[in-house]
Amino acid sequence: MYTALQQGNKDYVNLFDLMEHQSFKSTAEVKLAFQQQYAGCSYDVCSKYLYKVLLDCLLHLRLQKQSTAMLTAGILKCDILFERSLHEDALKQLQKIQATSATNEKQLLLLWAQQQEIQLLQQLNFSGITAEELSNKQSAIQHTLDVMQQVRQQTSLYETLRHTLLYRGSARTIRQQESVDVLHAEMPPPVSDSAISLKTHLLFQAHYHLATSDHPAALQVFHQLNQLLETHPALFEDTPADHLLIIEGILDSLRAGKHYEELFSFIDKIKRLKSDGVYFEIMQQRLLFIYESGAYIDSGDFGFALKLLQQYAPGIRKNIALMDISKQAEIYLYMALIYLGNEDINNAHNSLEQVLQSNLYSTLPIYRTCRLVHLLIQYELGNFEYIRYETRAFRRHLQPDARRSYMLERTVIKFLGSGEIPAVTSFRTALWKKINASFDKIRADKYERQQLKLFDFSAWIEAKLKRKSLGTVLQEKMKN
Repeated sequence: MYTALQQGNKDYVNLFDLMEHQSFKSTAEVKLAFQQQYAGCSYDVCSKYLYKVLLDCLLHLRLQKQSTAMLTAGILKCDILFERSLHEDALKQLQKIQATSATNEKQLLLLWAQQQEIQLLQQLNFSGITAEELSNKQSAIQHTLDVMQQVRQQTSLYETLRHTLLYRGSARTIRQQESVDVLHAEMPPPVSDSAISLKTHLLFQAHYHLATSDHPAALQVFHQLNQLLETHPALFEDTPADHLLIIEGILDSLRAGKHYEELFSFIDKIKRLKSDGVYFEIMQQRLLFIYESGAYIDSGDFGFALKLLQQYAPGIRKNIALMDISKQAEIYLYMALIYLGNEDINNAHNSLEQVLQSNLYSTLPIYRTCRLVHLLIQYELGNFEYIRYETRAFRRHLQPDARRSYMLERTVIKFLGSGEIPAVTSFRTALWKKINASFDKIRADKYERQQLKLFDFSAWIEAKLKRKSLGTVLQEKMKN
């Protein structure tokens, strides 16, 4: 319909049809296919114009259903009304926009509408307005600015905490704990009667508990956020990523606490969620794969986890480039763990190579776990010389800060570096008893045990020393 209204040549429509009906891995492939099929047409001109048309179409659709876009358009319309000397209509429209913006806590739009009203009144030489009324309007602007400043302070602290959690991970040392404690001490209480301030405050508290590995407290706060989402859905209209954060926070906390029955109940709710946004649907599929398969990995049911992988893999692989790098690495890690549990070592190796052969992921907290699982895979392949080389490099990585213990990593690489498993049963039993004592210390240490949440490395070592399958050992642990 949109293109039907356009005049002149419509080669850009041919480019759109080509991309819609065929699958391409890169823009270079699109360009080549277009030039072959439509010789004489300029790909660069068509692609740029198609880009403009698509943006215009998407903006038009957003203006029909998103309140922020509609309010923004309303303010712009007021300028047009005023320019056409429809002053009264413009001022009435601004009053309506201010009321709606205040109700939905869209502070930036409220401030814009308040300032527009003052400017229009000034151009009318404040006709029909008393000094007291003008002072009240100025005070209202100042109040909006004060609220925005307080919410901005909360948001800044939350952003800093979340960045820390994304790129450093949960606290593993006392110093790291102290750094997030400083942020927590600076966090002001929620602004009175402000749902958006409460939302930001709760998001901060939830992520603080995740950063300090207090999953029961995090779960409690995430449930509060979920209730806020249900009672104030407009708060999350402009930030669908926050909705996903709440969902993932609940799933992560339930899994960490081993509340699997409640976890699967919540997963069923997620499956019933519907959204018009493509990004939300992709992230929804990622969450379902990670936490559904993660629960089956924890219980040692690698066969069912593999079925889930086969179910979700086509859609995830197709859209994985739309995810941020930490989520990509997480997907590849879980694929590797599923293949490892099914003793498909080659596919496990190939999955992790996607992460380890790129420098994109090396700064992520999950990268160390990927390297550790990669060493397990090399052990399965019998590459003991390679393991000795890699474990030396791993130790060097852990040495610069002596205060960092990283007991889990040291315990695993010490076992891997010892080479082949002893043939004598009594030796293996004695070795497991010693290693298990180290894992008991890890489980008792709040900075260390969180690493077992992703994968139980102790179960893999136990399986090797007791000559059982990994699935069997995990099933026995689940029963106990």
